[in-house]
This record gives sequence, C-alpha cells and structure tokens, in this order.
Amino acid sequence: MNPFHNPVFLTRMLKSYMVDMGRLSRWDETTLQHYQDQQLRRILTFAQTVPLYQSLYQQAGLDVRSIQGIKAVSRLPMVSKEDIARYSPDGIVSQTADRKQLVQVATSGTTGKSLMVYVDLSEVVIGLLGYLRMLQHYGVHWRRDRISIIGDFAPHTAESGYINRGITPRFSTGFLFKNVQWLDTNANPEKVMEDLEQFQPDCIWGYVGMLGHLSLLKEQGKGPHVTPRVITATGSVLDPALKRVIEQAFHAQLYEVYGATETGPIAYQCTQGGYHVLSDLLYLEVVREGQPVAPGKAGRLVVTKLYGGGTPIIRYDAVNDIISLRLTPCPCGQVGQLIGRIYGRDDLSLILPGGRIMLPASFAEIYSKLLYEMRTRKVRNTKIIQHDLNSIEVLVELDQSIASPSDEKVCQFLQAQFSEKIGTGVTVTVRPVEEIEKGSPRIVSHVDHTAMVLSDYI
Repeated sequence: MNPFHNPVFLTRMLKSYMVDMGRLSRWDETTLQHYQDQQLRRILTFAQTVPLYQSLYQQAGLDVRSIQGIKAVSRLPMVSKEDIARYSPDGIVSQTADRKQLVQVATSGTTGKSLMVYVDLSEVVIGLLGYLRMLQHYGVHWRRDRISIIGDFAPHTAESGYINRGITPRFSTGFLFKNVQWLDTNANPEKVMEDLEQFQPDCIWGYVGMLGHLSLLKEQGKGPHVTPRVITATGSVLDPALKRVIEQAFHAQLYEVYGATETGPIAYQCTQGGYHVLSDLLYLEVVREGQPVAPGKAGRLVVTKLYGGGTPIIRYDAVNDIISLRLTPCPCGQVGQLIGRIYGRDDLSLILPGGRIMLPASFAEIYSKLLYEMRTRKVRNTKIIQHDLNSIEVLVELDQSIASPSDEKVCQFLQAQFSEKIGTGVTVTVRPVEEIEKGSPRIVSHVDHTAMVLSDYI
C-alpha cells in the first residue's frame, strides 16, 4: 500500500509539519533530553529486529534494555562502514520490513567506495521536513517563494532517492513542489545560470563549488535577474573568503547547512551564526581513538539517528567527518547541540611528516583562492596522489575554452598554495592532465595511516 494513501501515516506526517518543526525553539534542555531518551529506546528496540545489530550487541554481551537514555549511548558499540557492507543488503534492514517499501540511497563514493543503506518513507518525509525547517528559519516559505535546488541527482544519490524514488512515485511532486526548480550540480555553470535567470529564485540551495562558479558568472554580468534573498551552501567545507565573494556577487545572505546520505539533515547555521544540530532527530558524539573529546577539540563524528524504519544508524562511525562541538550557547536561544567547526572528511585527508593531518578544510581554502584571487573557473577537477610521506602530486583537469589565465599560471598558483599550506619537507608537483576519470577517488594516499601517530590537524 502507498503510505500516502494511509490516513495514519498522513496524520503523523501532518503532525510533524504542523507541530514538530519549531519544537527546538519551544523546548528547554530537559524536555529535549527526555524526548531523546524516549526515541533512543524506541530505535534500539527496532534495531533488535535487524541482523547487523542483533549480532553486534550479542558479541558485545550487551542487553540494550539497560540503555535507558541518551547519556548512556556511549556504552553501545560503534558501527563501521565495513559492518554495514558485510551485512548488506538483507542484514541491514528489519526482518519484519517489506523491502519493496524501502528506498535505497548510496554515499557519493568520493574515496572509491560507495555504501548503500535503506530509508523508509517516514525517514524521507522527516528528512525533507528537516530541510524545510532550515528554510523556514531563513524566512523562506516552501510554498510561496521560488526555490532553486542545485543537487546531485545521479541515480545512486540521496537527492535522487528522496525525490525520484521516494516521493515522486507515490505523490504528485508537480503539485507539491510547483515553485521548486531542480537543477544538476554536474551541469555546465553557464547552463545553470541560464536556467536560474529564467526562474528568478528567491532562494538558491546548492553545492559550494557550483555556487563559487555562479558567483564569478554573476560578476561578469550573467544572470542579471538572479537576485535571491537567501543562498544555502552544502556538500563541502566553505572557505570564509569564498563565502564573502558569493554574498557580494549576489547581494544575498549565505548560510551553511550540513547533512549526510546515511543520516539525512544534521545541522544548519542560524541567523545568529550558531551551527545548530537537529537534536530532536540526531545525537552527535566527537571521538578520537574511540574516546570522547572535550567541546572545542576536533575529532571524528559519530552519529545516532533517532528516527526511521530503514537501516538503523546507531553510533555510526562512518560519516568520516572531523568536527568539533561548541559549548557556549547561541544567542538565538534554540536548544540542542552546536557544532563549533566542520573540518571535512578524514578519509579525504593527507598524513604529513610529524603526524600532521591535512583535512579538506585546507584543500577548500586552496581551491577557493582560485575563485576569489585569480577569478577563474578554469579548474574543472583535481586529484591528489600522495606517493609517500614526502612526495605529493596534484593532477589538474583544465577547461581549455578559458584562455586566461594560462595553464602554467594556474599550476604555479596551486603549487605555491599547496607548498605554503603543507610546509617544508614535502615536494609538491602540480601536473595538468586531459581528463580525470569521473567517480574515481579524489585523494589517493599510499602512506600507511595506521602506522602514523596523529599530532594535529591543519
């Protein structure tokens, strides 16, 4: 049966839209924790019907009934990407579930290893409501304002799963999203700008790289009627200087939002600058070598998802992001956890001499400077190969239809930026190539990370 034809399901989803969207602004911390405790117990009961978690907790000799609240979640074993892959597909969903009613979504595979999980229709709707909550905070109404979403709608992605395989087959999206424009982040930026010019959105939601390209086109006079009030950026670390360039080009306020395929929406930047976790939907931990780190300190993100009937995400240690949590409250008064900083993927990192870790935040700074210092969109794609601890090669795919600056100047700029960021003792070579294979890992390291002792993140 189509869940959207089920009055119980529809009533539940309508309640989520009417009541739940603003609850973190109404609740106090005690109410939030009580709700988190309740949801954790519910999701642990559900996990007992999933072979992966049955096995994991049995091996740990753990009776999940002893976990009565969110503060005890650290007693549960963490779940890795390898655990999910080993039990997939049958062992990562409930033995009582109808797989035909579940939707497959897969991670981007930027390291060359994509991971598939399942979501049910309630997760799809609640995830979408999480993103609507963010837009509501920015004063964007999903029915009255024109919204352009520049997403990755390849067949395997979460965007495609939520919309094309989740909502669309079961509901008329033409009616539901009649004021929403769907654009492809992998398309030519000039074509994207032409489509935006025709639609004239009030809000643009897009990936950082595409927004950077569009800001340069806007500076060149393209898209004169593309004047959004609000821009939201997602998908990768946003360099503060690039953020200013995008805001100045469009004369709009830009906010960052954060999510992952396996977890759905995670956090968003409020108008007061706080990076708020959707703490009624998820609980975050930050660990280093399996142990919790203090607020303000960087470590690996571990996520527990507090809703859904697909693949449970409980103490999931495979988002592979390095973040820090913030202890001081936000002036906006919303309850829940706050993210201090997102450093990026640790599986897209380089280990440098002395155990220093170069994270995507550093790469973002380098690539962003191409946009806001050289004012060029010439770099189409890059791939970094770390041959050994002291030798790094950067492959660059360049757009030959853009004459200036020259290939040589672009490569020299990148080499200087990488060398400055990495420091002495490492040889950096930047080499132009005709094409970088799509879907291949963007960073390849031949250094044994397990043999290194971490000293610091840069």
